Amino acid sequence: MHPSHKEAGMGGRWSNSMELLKASWTVLRQHSSLLAFPIVSALITIVMLAVLIIPAYFLTGASKGHVDNQALFYVFFFIFYFISSFVVIFFNTGLVACAQECLKGNDPGFGYGMGVAASHIGKIAGWAAITATVGLVLKMIRERAGIFGAIVGSIIGIAWSLITFFVIPVLVFQDLGVIESIKESAGIFRRTWGENMIARFSLGLFFFLLGLIGLVPILLIIALHTPVFVVGMVAISIIYWTGLAILAMSLNGILSVALYDYAVTGQVPPPYNAQTIAHAFQPKPAKAGLFSNK
Repeated sequence: MHPSHKEAGMGGRWSNSMELLKASWTVLRQHSSLLAFPIVSALITIVMLAVLIIPAYFLTGASKGHVDNQALFYVFFFIFYFISSFVVIFFNTGLVACAQECLKGNDPGFGYGMGVAASHIGKIAGWAAITATVGLVLKMIRERAGIFGAIVGSIIGIAWSLITFFVIPVLVFQDLGVIESIKESAGIFRRTWGENMIARFSLGLFFFLLGLIGLVPILLIIALHTPVFVVGMVAISIIYWTGLAILAMSLNGILSVALYDYAVTGQVPPPYNAQTIAHAFQPKPAKAGLFSNK
């Protein structure tokens, strides 16, 4: 292990994580066209939600104040989760493809990313189906096992999101199948687990704190007792939170490509710092198991 890895404490890891996020922000500023992918993804997802939520609201009995057709509710949930996952993954694939070109010094257009995503549409559908299935199972665990289920479901959900962090880059750049991409992503995660977790937690915490600002308009409504401004204030909060989600998705995609490139090629893409990105990797002894490379 490199000596600098041994010397890096928790403070150093947080510092490294923030440097990685700053570098990702630099890439996004230089190639703001990358924002088009999460924007279009968000718009399509909102439309799909509107299309599905109306029939689900009436057919499941939710319009009466409670769901009286649990099975149909889960069917709608899975359909929406699958479609929304497919849309998000499809545009994330385009984002990741363009992000890698940006890190190479090129300036790809939106069409380039869409072309790459379209060429992997079958695998994207397969990954979306797995994502929707996992999401449905976790929802059932949370709902049917009380507080314990909520805790267990959350832990499993976090672990799943971490080990599948590199699925899209692997699927696109190594052209592997969905299951092989999950295994390879888990393998890369084992080598980057410290910085991977801290960087993602740092990003999540950063945007969570920024998200709290979106509560200000709503709190003003409560404090000033001015219901006449309710619609406007709530709209401001929703627009603000949507913007943050778009920004977070873009930075997340860029960061995943940078870490993936270094993990696979050993090359440090600019503007990332070689020493900083190297701290993200701590090789561990190989262990036999589900995601073992052996």
